[in-house]
Amino acid sequence: MKTLTTLVVAGAALVAAFGAAHAEGTGARGLMISLDEVEWQPIREGSVVDVAVLFGNPKEGANVRLIRFPAGFTAPVHAHTGDYHGVVLTGTWKHWFEESGEERELPPGSYVFQPGGEMHGDACIGSEDCVFLLQQSVAADFIPKRQ
Repeated sequence: MKTLTTLVVAGAALVAAFGAAHAEGTGARGLMISLDEVEWQPIREGSVVDVAVLFGNPKEGANVRLIRFPAGFTAPVHAHTGDYHGVVLTGTWKHWFEESGEERELPPGSYVFQPGGEMHGDACIGSEDCVFLLQQSVAADFIPKRQ
């Protein structure tokens, strides 16, 4: 339990430091949003995966987003140009690294560091939708695995 707490605190500190570094000197005001106030949008037209942008612009650069997978959803193996840091908020997120074959079922409070350029997979297992917080220092993208 101590390790889980350490990871959650480390992930939260990372996101806080990232946000503070970008807000410094911008005159930005404090912001608080309850999960039930979040404005969800499909991540792409017709997608069952939703996104809520909390900070930045994922099309242009650094950003912090909430991603929501419906229960039972499995993403195809893919990569992203940049690294991301993720923290599971609800549901059980299954994440795996394609190259090593390592995979984990991650309950709320779990942390993932996904290096850019590395193929991986994601799934929401169980009966509850998965919501996780993702932070990236670069624009968000989705690079499917070539067959």
